[in-house]
Formats: sequence, C-alpha cells, structure tokens
Amino acid sequence: MTNRGVVKAFLPYALLASALFILLQSIPIGAGIVTIALSLIWYSSRCSVDITNVEFLKLHDVPHHRGEVSALVTSQWPVPVTAEGIEEANFVRTSSLNESCDTLPCHLLALASKNGIRQVVAHCVLRETSSSRPQDINRYLKMLKIGLPHAAVQQAMETAGLDPSKLPDHFEEEVEFRTTHNLGELQNVNLSALVVKPEFRGRGLGKAMCAYAAQVASGLGAQEVIGGCLDELLPFYGKLGVKKRNAKTREGIPKIRLGNEMFLTLDDDVLKKAEKILDESKSK
Repeated sequence: MTNRGVVKAFLPYALLASALFILLQSIPIGAGIVTIALSLIWYSSRCSVDITNVEFLKLHDVPHHRGEVSALVTSQWPVPVTAEGIEEANFVRTSSLNESCDTLPCHLLALASKNGIRQVVAHCVLRETSSSRPQDINRYLKMLKIGLPHAAVQQAMETAGLDPSKLPDHFEEEVEFRTTHNLGELQNVNLSALVVKPEFRGRGLGKAMCAYAAQVASGLGAQEVIGGCLDELLPFYGKLGVKKRNAKTREGIPKIRLGNEMFLTLDDDVLKKAEKILDESKSK
C-alpha cells in the first residue's frame, strides 16, 4: 500500500478518536464529527479496492477481453466524432486492437481481481515507427541510378545512420535489390495509450505496465522504448528511469514540440528493475 493509501485508510479512525475526545467537551459538535467519521469508515469498507491476482498479458492471447480494453482506452480518450455525428472508424488508439500479435502492434493489458471480480485494469500498446528499423540501402542505390553524385549519396547514408561503405562505386542492375546487412533489426518501439482504471491508480499498476512493456520490447529485439508524454507525467516516467530526449534543432526551422519525447534504453539494469517491479505487482 502506498503512503497515500495508508493515510486514507487511517484518517477516518483518527477522526473518530478526535471526535470522541471532543464529544466529552461538546456533545453536539462531537456527535456531528462522530457521524462523519463513522460514515467515512463505512464508505471506506464498502468502496475500498482489494487488488489480487494481478496478471500481465498480450491482448491476442486473451481476445475475449478486447471489448473491455476498448472501453478502457476510449474512457480516457473518447473517439472523435465527425460533423455528421459519426464516430471515427479508424481511431488510432483502438484501430489496431484486432491486429495485436506477437510482433507489432502488440497490445498489452493487466488483469486483476477487485473484491473477487476479474477485470481489465490497465493497457498500453507497442508499435513500430518510421525510425524503428534501419533504412533499406535500395533507396540509395536508386539515387545512384538516377545519376546523383556518389559523394552526395554517401553523405545521405551517413545522415541516416547507414554504413556508406556498403554503397557500390556505381549503380549496377545486379545489385539493385541488395539490402543492408542489418535490415530488419528492431532499433526501437513506441509505447502509447498507457492507461489505468481511475479506481486502481496509485497502486503501481502504471509502473508495472511499463515494466511489462519493456520486457516484451526486449523480447522483440528492440534496444529502446520511445514515446511522448505531457509535462505533468515527467516525474512518473523519471522514476522508471525514462529519460527526456533533447529536440534536435535545425537552423531556420521553428521548434514545434507536442509533449516531450522520452526514451528508455533496454539494458540489463533496466530489465532487472522491470522484473522486480512485476514480481512486486504480482505478489499483491
């Protein structure tokens, strides 16, 4: 239980004790406070969230929970509606729920029992981005084919993070379909749509979902998990070891930032920490 949870649990009892003391001094005031304290105790006992059997899964392994996941995501980010009053058919946060698989996109969820009722309590999704994999050398071979200078094409490869020594001295038909030696390696994956049911927040489930996502991403061969967040979420991600990437500035181009670009390098220390976080969550 978090420190906030401890305070919330014991506050009604502290109030009741104070009320009984005041009751000895002033019956009307004391009686009123006693009533409030007893109400808080009753409410706490009826509405407290007892989380048990926490389990982290891939959505395609439990497809019967797809409806619950969709409802959770859209409760946080409502589906946009057109001027005609029609919901957007390809809402980006839910459009790939049916496509979830062992590669990408991969939707992740947390199941837990609340007072004996099993339900989806958290979600996030891992996606591939345009920067996730090294670029194909074919693009630069085509540059040679249309007659661009060899040095210019090499410079373009270096800018893209490719090895310019892989480029032949000139274009030849037989090498048109060559690819880089590391084509297909997954450099990073994007984590998005992280949400925890409101009544389950403050219990470490968001942190645990990030830890599970790190494990899944590492299993796919990714070196980094990337994503964006608002300023108010920076402390949350900072506690997980997620870092803010400084925007690359280019002369003459205005800096436009929508949120903060974050990244987590999936090294041994991070994966060990993720395993510990998940073990603690499952033991609740």
